[in-house]
Formats: sequence, C-alpha cells, structure tokens
Amino acid sequence: MKPLARLLALTVLVTALASACAIQPDAAPNDLPAERSDVFGDPATGDEAAGTTRVYLLVPADSDQPERLRSVLRDVSTDPAAVLASLFAGPNSEERDQGLDTAIPADVELLSSPRTIGQVLTIDVNDAFDALNADSLQLAVAQIVNTATTLDGVKAVQLRINGADRVWPLGNGELTDRPLTAYDYPGLVESSQPSFPGIPTPRA
Repeated sequence: MKPLARLLALTVLVTALASACAIQPDAAPNDLPAERSDVFGDPATGDEAAGTTRVYLLVPADSDQPERLRSVLRDVSTDPAAVLASLFAGPNSEERDQGLDTAIPADVELLSSPRTIGQVLTIDVNDAFDALNADSLQLAVAQIVNTATTLDGVKAVQLRINGADRVWPLGNGELTDRPLTAYDYPGLVESSQPSFPGIPTPRA
C-alpha cells in the first residue's frame, strides 16, 4: 500500500474510533425537576428574601431608639397587589431570626385591586387596623406608604377601609385624610448611611 493511501486509511480508522467513544444523546424523555417551593416558618410568613422589589418591616427598638422601618428584598412582581400581599404576609423565618417584625395585622386583606390615578395609589383594605393602638397604627401605615411609594409611578397612597376614606396618623402624630407620602414619616425609616466615626478631639 502506498504511503498516502496508508495515511488516509489510518485517518479514517481514528475518526471512526473517536465517534464510537463519544457521548451519545439520551433518546428517552427526561422528567424536569419539580418546581421549588420555599416555605418559611408558619403559613403567615413572608416571601423569599430575594429579588429587587422592596417592602418595609420593623427593626427591633433599642433602649435609646424607637422602632424604625427597614427595607428588605422580595422575589415578587412589581404589581401593586403582589407587593402588598408580600408586605401583609410579614417577615419570613430568617428575618424573624434577625429580629424583624411588622405592625400590620395578620388578618388584613385587600378588598380590591389597588388602582393608580395619576401618581396616587388607592389601597382598600378591611377593618383589621381598627384593633391597633395609635403607635402601632402609625407604624403600620408607614410600612404600607413606604412600600407602595417604591413602585414606579407611585408618589402617594390613599388608604381606605371598606371603600371609605379615613384619617391616618402622620409621623408627627397629626391626623390627615389626604394622600400620604413617604415624606410624611421622617425619621421612621432606618438610614442606610453608615455611621461615621466621631471627630477626634485635638490634643492640647
């Protein structure tokens, strides 16, 4: 056999062996993995702490600081009803381990889909808030307002009970029936600004 013919025959043989050793596709159908379902603690706990949607929960009060609001991430759509449902569900078990809580009653319910007129989101809930004292009511309303106003296009919230307008406490304790904004609750939201070290006192 001529050298060129021998080289061609050897090349064909090597190619055939390599093809035989290659991984063959599985012709049989494969089951898809079951969809993951995360459940945190009791049924009345919040969604998975992930995603980009923010809701506001309560930070435990220090001896020298009142309770404040802290934003946490939620893996829900930006639909107002979904965001509020996530907020109303309260903290998940991991957040509870961190001491986070909520002032919103566990039995609060949306009575209709929130609707936006201009930049005002109208939220209609049942009368679960009637059982709260003044301090808890202020915090619960602040949680709702700060959460809702993180949504695109929402600057204020008109909160209603059973379809009727009510007066609500502002951050300074005053009552109002106008739409509420996040600016009505100054000082109630925990600052994300890191604490700066004090300026050292110059030596004499």
